[in-house]
Amino acid sequence: MKAYSLVDREVGYCQGSAFIVGLLLMQMPEEEAFCVFVKLMQDYRLRELFKPSMAELGLCMYQFECMIQEQLPELYVHFQAQSFHTSMYASSWFLTIFLTTFPLPIATRIFDIFMSEGLEIVFRVGLALLQMNQAELMQLDMEGMLQQFQKVIPHQFDSGPDKLIQTAYQVKYNAKKMKKLEKEYTSIKTKEMEEQVEIKRLRTENRLLKQRIDTLEKESASLADRLIQGQVTRAQEAEENYLIKRELATIKQQSDEAITKLEHAENTIRELQQQQQWHKCSSRYSEDFVLQLEKELVQARLSEAESHCALKEMQDKVLEMEKRNSYLPDENNIARLQEELIAVKLREAEALMGLKELRQQVKDLEEHWQRHLVRTSGRWKDPPKKNAINELQDELMTVRLREAETQAELKEVKQRIMETETQNQINSNHLRRAEQEITSLQQKVQYLSAQNKGLLAQLTESKRKQAEIECKNKEEVMAVRLREADSIAAVAELQQHIAELEIQFDLDLEPETGTAPIIWSAATGILFNSNSNM
Repeated sequence: MKAYSLVDREVGYCQGSAFIVGLLLMQMPEEEAFCVFVKLMQDYRLRELFKPSMAELGLCMYQFECMIQEQLPELYVHFQAQSFHTSMYASSWFLTIFLTTFPLPIATRIFDIFMSEGLEIVFRVGLALLQMNQAELMQLDMEGMLQQFQKVIPHQFDSGPDKLIQTAYQVKYNAKKMKKLEKEYTSIKTKEMEEQVEIKRLRTENRLLKQRIDTLEKESASLADRLIQGQVTRAQEAEENYLIKRELATIKQQSDEAITKLEHAENTIRELQQQQQWHKCSSRYSEDFVLQLEKELVQARLSEAESHCALKEMQDKVLEMEKRNSYLPDENNIARLQEELIAVKLREAEALMGLKELRQQVKDLEEHWQRHLVRTSGRWKDPPKKNAINELQDELMTVRLREAETQAELKEVKQRIMETETQNQINSNHLRRAEQEITSLQQKVQYLSAQNKGLLAQLTESKRKQAEIECKNKEEVMAVRLREADSIAAVAELQQHIAELEIQFDLDLEPETGTAPIIWSAATGILFNSNSNM
C-alpha cells in the first residue's frame, strides 16, 4: 500500500484498500500481490472508488439506489420513510467487494467473479441480499436494519455461497441503463457544482450588500444630522428675522415720530415766520429767545452725536453680516451677496457724506452763532435801526438752525429706513437660500430612503436563499455523519470478524503443523509470525 501510494500519488495511501491487499497477500507473494493490486486499481474501477473525492462511489450508490427503486419499490419506500440511506449499508460492499461482510469462503467466491466480470457482481449480489431479506427488513426500523446487515445477513450463507450466487444471477442488470444512470448522475453533480458556485457568488454579493447597507446607513445618518442642523439653523434665522422685523417696526415707529416732529418743526417755522413779522413791529429782543436758541443748538449737537452712534452701529451690523456671509455654505449665491455688500457700503458712504454735510452745517451754524453773540454784546449801545436789523438777522439765523436740525433728523430717519430695508433684504435672501438647501436635502433623503428599501428587499431575498442553502448543507452534514457512523460500525464489525478469523486460522493450522502460524493483520497490512515479534 505504501509502494502504491508512491506510484499513484493522486490516490495515495488509503486504509480502505487494506482488505483487498490482505486477501491478495493470503494467496500469493508480495511482489505478485502488488502487481495484481495495481491491475485491479487501474482496470476494475477501484482507483476511482478510492480517490479522495470518492466520485465513483457516489455513482455506484446512485445506480444501486435506482435499481432498488425499480426492482424493489416497497423496500425502497420503507428505506426512504426510515431515512435509511444506501450508503449506510452498501458503501462497504463496493469498497471491499464484500470482504468485510461475508466469511472468507463466500467473499473469495464473490471476489473471483469480480476479477472475471467486474463491478457488476457487486450490484447483483447486493440486490440479491435485499430480495432475500426484504420481508425481515420491512418490519424493522433504522437501528434494527443496521443490526440485520451487520449481524444476521453475514451468517445466512455459512453453508455455502451457491444459493446467493444463483439468486444474484437472476437479478436483472441492464448495462445500457447503467450508462444512462451514469450520465444522469454526472449532470446532477454538475448542477450541484454550479449551485455551489452560485452559493459562493451569492455569499459574496451578500457580503457586498451588507457593506453597502452599512455605508448607506452612515450616509443616511449623516444626512439626518445635516437635516436637523439645517432645521436648527432655519429656526435661528426665523428668530433673527422676527427680531429684525421688530426692529423694523420700531424704526418705522421712530420714522413716524420723526415725520410728526418734522411737521411740528414746519409748524414752528411758520410760527417763527409769524414771530418774525411780529418782531418787525417789535423794538426789543427777548433774552428768553436767545436761551431757547442755545438749547436748540445743544439739541442739534446731541442729534449729531446720536446720528454718529447710529452710523457706527450700522457699520458694526454690516461687519457682522459680512462674517455671517463667510459662514454660509451656499457657494452659488456668493456673487449676489457681494453685490449686496457693495450696495450696503455705497449706502454707508452716502450716510458718511450726509454726516459730513451735517457737520459742516453745524459748524457754519456755530460760526453764525458766535458772530451773533459778538453782535448781541453791543446791541443795546447801537441805534434802534441797527438793533432792528440785528434782530431780524438773529431771527433768520434761528430759522436756519431749526431748518438744519429738521433736515438732519429727516436724513437720519431716511438712513435708518434704508439700513433696515437692506438688512431685511439680506435676511430674506438668507432665508430663501436656507429653504432651497433644506428642499434639496429632503429630496436626497427621499431618494436614499427609496434606495435603502430596495437594498433591504434584496437583502431579505439573499437571506432567504442563504437559509435554504444552509438547510441543504445541514442535510448533507447529517448524511455525512450517518455515513461516518456506518463506517465506524463497519470497522468495528470488521475488526471483530478479523479477530475471529485469526483465531480460527490459528486453530486450523496448529494441529496440522508444528510450526507457528503466519497471521495477516488487517489493521496494519503486515504478515507476522505468532511466536515472533513481527
